[in-house]
Amino acid sequence: MTAIEGRDGHTASPGARYWHRSLHDYAAMTAGAPRGREGGPAEPARFTRFGALPRYPLPAPVGELAPLTVTAPDATFHSALLHYSCGVLRTEFGPTARWPYHRATPSARCFAPVETYLWTPGHEGLPAGVYAYDPAHHTLVLVRAGDHRAFLSAALGADLDDAVGALLLSTVFWRTAFRYGDYAYRLCAQETGLVAGNVMMVADALGMQAHLHHQFLDGPLERLVGAPGPQESVAAVLPFYSRRDSGHRPVLRSEAAYTGEALAALLGAAHGRPAPPTTGIDALAELTGMDAAARLTDTASFSRLPAGPAPARRTDDAGARTPDLAHCLRLRTSGSPAFNPARQPVPLDGIRRVLGPLFDPWPSDAVPDGAAPPVTAHLWAVNVSGLADGVHRVAPDGLHRLGSAAPLRARDIGMEAANINYRAVAAVVFLSAPRAVAQEVFGDRAFRVLHHEAGAVAQRLCVRSAAEGLAARIHNGYAARTLSGVLELPPGHEPLFQIALGVPGPDERYLMPVTRLSTTAQRPGHPGGPTAAAPTRNEVHTA
Repeated sequence: MTAIEGRDGHTASPGARYWHRSLHDYAAMTAGAPRGREGGPAEPARFTRFGALPRYPLPAPVGELAPLTVTAPDATFHSALLHYSCGVLRTEFGPTARWPYHRATPSARCFAPVETYLWTPGHEGLPAGVYAYDPAHHTLVLVRAGDHRAFLSAALGADLDDAVGALLLSTVFWRTAFRYGDYAYRLCAQETGLVAGNVMMVADALGMQAHLHHQFLDGPLERLVGAPGPQESVAAVLPFYSRRDSGHRPVLRSEAAYTGEALAALLGAAHGRPAPPTTGIDALAELTGMDAAARLTDTASFSRLPAGPAPARRTDDAGARTPDLAHCLRLRTSGSPAFNPARQPVPLDGIRRVLGPLFDPWPSDAVPDGAAPPVTAHLWAVNVSGLADGVHRVAPDGLHRLGSAAPLRARDIGMEAANINYRAVAAVVFLSAPRAVAQEVFGDRAFRVLHHEAGAVAQRLCVRSAAEGLAARIHNGYAARTLSGVLELPPGHEPLFQIALGVPGPDERYLMPVTRLSTTAQRPGHPGGPTAAAPTRNEVHTA
């Protein structure tokens, strides 16, 4: 019996039950999934269609990410932010190609369920409003005109007076659920965290600071962007601000309290969006029930996790901003469909550079200002030169070996991913979070809050791995109870991510860039000229 399971086998709430089912009973949970196949007639469209809504093409994204010499976001900033955060970076061809469109973040089978909306107060050539980002055409689509700053502030229960824009991330569940059924809620929560973490890194590289908001009034924001529930659900919001010389801007809570019903009444319907296609989402009771249980209806219920240990202050350069972030994002790889890296050791210094900045704080409404994310990490070293094989706890002062010195096999740790060759990996990183405390603080929204926070950490790890020439494969195939024991997790903590690292090996796929990159800033509507980018074989094998 798990800590969240009652004696009669039932759990106290949809959230608590979903925690148990998705981590400890996922095989049975996925057994009854639709099991749709990529490329088959049942596969949903991977890009949203917006009909005749007004479109504003973006200029070609810059080839390198560096602070732009502008005082406020413009078309060049929006182009770079959206392309490198959630755009399509390359397409896949070849005899074994199955996942055609590749983003800057990992995505289960490249289904990419996360949609992105931009709120902007406007600039030359772009009226104030809320826009959907169309990654297939690198274009903004106007879904609701007007400033809406006060509305967004009220829905977030936050002071956004000095915000220069915001990204709203939503989830189109059926893109993933047509294959994975109810289990897709977990995959979508993980991917939202990956995208949110990427947004923060890209914004930082462009000279802005993004805040991660998990708590907001769901109904009003979905009305704002025209997201049709239960097909699509707003999952996270990231306002961004000009960087301050005096330090970071904290998340500022609003003193006023708002209700979702009152706010939603202030907006009319979003006109012009085509009706979404009919799907089987209504038949997935666990997924839709979990999404409904996690919704918030008043800002007075917003909360924070208790303060944890103060973030460690490093004296080395491991936490420095990722060099040449755009290049690292283009190289980021999840490996071939069957993760079979080259069997060669990875130096310990490289692993330390990957792990060093994982827990640097970012502004989040889930934790006190300046606190590190509520995530812990462990490393299973398999082939790391200079480090003993075995499981190590990742701590600010280094790696601490757990358990005996006896060699460990994948099944000893609870690894169950049949498409990962654990004998060839260099190491595996596990990310865990305090499920019990978060459930008490956030209720049934805790599941997505912790998966978002852990996902942001996971994206940092994936990008830093690319900088070291490593593939990073995220996979949920593990026995959570067995793994928790090996990691010596305290009661109430759960392992949320397994990330295998290794030197990528060759396969038969071609990965081709889909967007020409500009080496200089472009004016709105004026794309950059041709570049030397050419199709590459066996350079990046990413999912």
